[in-house]
Amino acid sequence: MITSLLRLGALFALLGVIATGGAQAAPKPYDGQIQPLPVIVVPPEMDPFYKAPANVIAETEPGGIIKARQITPAFLSVLPFNIDAWQVLYRTDDSHGNAIATVTTLVKPRGPAPDEGLKLLSYQVAEDSTAQYCTMSYVAQQGSIPVDYVNSAETALAMLLGVSQGWAVSIPDYEGPNSAYGASILGGQATLDGIRAAENFAPLQLAGERTPVGLMGYSGGTIPTGWVAEHHGEYAPELNIVGVSIGGVVMGDLKAVLRSNNSNLGAGLIGAALHGFATEYPEVQQVFDTKYDWFGRFMTSIKGILCHPQGAALFPFWNYLGSFTGPGDPLEIPELSAAITAQQLGQRTPDVPMYMYHAQNDEFIPNTGTDRVVDGYCRDPRASVTYTREFLAEHIVGIPGWLPDGYRFIIDRMNGVPAPTGCTITSPFSTLTEGDFTNLLITEWPALSGLLTGFPVGAR
Repeated sequence: MITSLLRLGALFALLGVIATGGAQAAPKPYDGQIQPLPVIVVPPEMDPFYKAPANVIAETEPGGIIKARQITPAFLSVLPFNIDAWQVLYRTDDSHGNAIATVTTLVKPRGPAPDEGLKLLSYQVAEDSTAQYCTMSYVAQQGSIPVDYVNSAETALAMLLGVSQGWAVSIPDYEGPNSAYGASILGGQATLDGIRAAENFAPLQLAGERTPVGLMGYSGGTIPTGWVAEHHGEYAPELNIVGVSIGGVVMGDLKAVLRSNNSNLGAGLIGAALHGFATEYPEVQQVFDTKYDWFGRFMTSIKGILCHPQGAALFPFWNYLGSFTGPGDPLEIPELSAAITAQQLGQRTPDVPMYMYHAQNDEFIPNTGTDRVVDGYCRDPRASVTYTREFLAEHIVGIPGWLPDGYRFIIDRMNGVPAPTGCTITSPFSTLTEGDFTNLLITEWPALSGLLTGFPVGAR
């Protein structure tokens, strides 16, 4: 009986791998030319580095590198960081299995790696934008137009968190070439294939599939990162993912997020997701084209050319659901409902240790969705989840609320410290009063100062 069950389980596992693309051949190590620093940094819409022939993309394995170049990363487009940095254009798949190409930004400390290779942090920035000039690969570069200073600052934070620990860092443009904001399947696959690309890029000095990988993301960055936690075993089972840390979790109940922000402060930003999501799902775009009034179509189109700060500031308290001209609840239209539900968390129990954080008074993302997801995980005895529900915080304050413990969680997993077993759920009044954020600043200050002053971080 037990033998039969094991065989049946193996068969289901194999079918799952085949169905999700995990049986793809491993990408080859990149042996092509690395392009020099760009003479002029131009937006992706004008930069040929972001383009490749469709047949070349299709013939490349997921995670395979198509081209690579050096870059100079900088804080807010101005202050250069003295670290090693490249960008690679690599193959991934969209939500429907079609071959596409996107870019990840790769950085490492100066100097040689240890004999066992560097560890890798994959940090997913809350891009929350629907135009390519808002992508992390663009805003990370010295000389980029400093329009999206929010994404630029968080991209710099990602680099700091990694290189200060002596790790390499991958920062993927996980929304893909059409800036599909809100598409977690696409984003998760692009993140995993970005890790594959990093492991096959020799200058990054990783140890291939043996490389310990940790993932982090807050708010919009949880859209791809949460999907990875649940699905990496089917899509990229060969990767050595040791831990995942997310905060301000978006995909616990996406419909609740959309409804709570309708006619509310976050309407400008969340409404932009309608445009990005529709670029990935033609059936959703069809609903907008045929069942939305003129103003609703105008607003979603305008937001398609705006970055994070501008998209959030334009038309807060907008009643974007009120533009629907058909009968009933627009979020319950079968086409929209099916596409939205497919993105949500709670479909599988992660097989990697997770740290999750949510502010109980988050004004943009109701914490009830995260509670639901954690409750589901914790019913599985295999789960390893640490969940912090902070009371005295909202969405923005939640960033320093999440970061210290969420970062420490990844550091411990990278260093081989065993993760807690089962589920640990706490509801502190405030994490800031514990001194965690202050201690984090003190710990990271030398590396931060080095980055901002041009000191070669990691030099030996």
